[in-house]
Amino acid sequence: MAAYKDYYKILGVNKNASDAEIKKAFKSMARKYHPDMHPENEKATWTEKFKDLNEAYTVLSDKQKRTIYDQVGEEGYQNYARGGGTSRPRGGANPYQNYQQYTYNGGQGFGGFQNGSSHFSGGFSGGDFSDFFQSIFGGMGGFGGFGNNFGRSTASGQSAGDVEAELALNLEDAHRGGNMQMTLPSGRTVTVKLPAGVSEGKKIKLKGMGNPTRNGQGDLYLIVKIRPHAMYRLEGEDLYIPVTVMPWTAALGGTIFVPTLDGPIKVKVPAGTHSGKKLKLSGKGLSAKGSLYVTLTIDIPRTMTREQKDLFTRLAQTE
Repeated sequence: MAAYKDYYKILGVNKNASDAEIKKAFKSMARKYHPDMHPENEKATWTEKFKDLNEAYTVLSDKQKRTIYDQVGEEGYQNYARGGGTSRPRGGANPYQNYQQYTYNGGQGFGGFQNGSSHFSGGFSGGDFSDFFQSIFGGMGGFGGFGNNFGRSTASGQSAGDVEAELALNLEDAHRGGNMQMTLPSGRTVTVKLPAGVSEGKKIKLKGMGNPTRNGQGDLYLIVKIRPHAMYRLEGEDLYIPVTVMPWTAALGGTIFVPTLDGPIKVKVPAGTHSGKKLKLSGKGLSAKGSLYVTLTIDIPRTMTREQKDLFTRLAQTE
């Protein structure tokens, strides 16, 4: 197994560093580490250093990748490595197997650093990511399938060369759509264009990428599977989310912030709201056709000031 890489140490930041601090550290160190800034006979050494730096930034500047990296941790990775790379690290079943494969050609990967200078244009490709990176995010199946989006299934037309494969997506990627690079069951790497708001069970046809037949090549059908989300519940193209409100907001009405897949938005709470009331936000579901249903729950403060207690006492006395 590949050795663990401490991306925070590589960037010279602590584990609580903000996005701004990570970006600042990368810019500063990129000027120091970039191969073009060193003599020709030292470029090979600095190229490796810059790859590590760029790889660290690729992970820590992406919230999802950083979350996975932090959750795995050095101890979790070492336990996995000592187990020979099995999908059941010490302590039980792999808790990370539901994460998706990430694209690492483009984005904030090698060549993604932009500051108006040709010295920082990169010139690296996604293939330059380390074995450690790929064991978590890439196509090598690390941790029981981080990098494996596909679960093969028998297609009705497989005998004729057609193949079906499950394409597991997280909710955010299904909502946004766009180009996604992935490794097919055949081992071939392709870029697939996902429509925005693609729903569970949707089939995406990749012509000529199935099994060979006497008459040519069969087709590959990707069947979309959307992974469970920690915050939202998905039904069709609609999303459901619970949101807590304070008693005074429920009684008097007011404004709250509700998280959506496009970012938080302000929502008005009508006066006299009871716990369990649902608010419908049209067009805020998985796709523009779906809605986001907000279930309001009244939250009672666990600790109150003396003034707040007095106010609740006076309120109780008015009944």
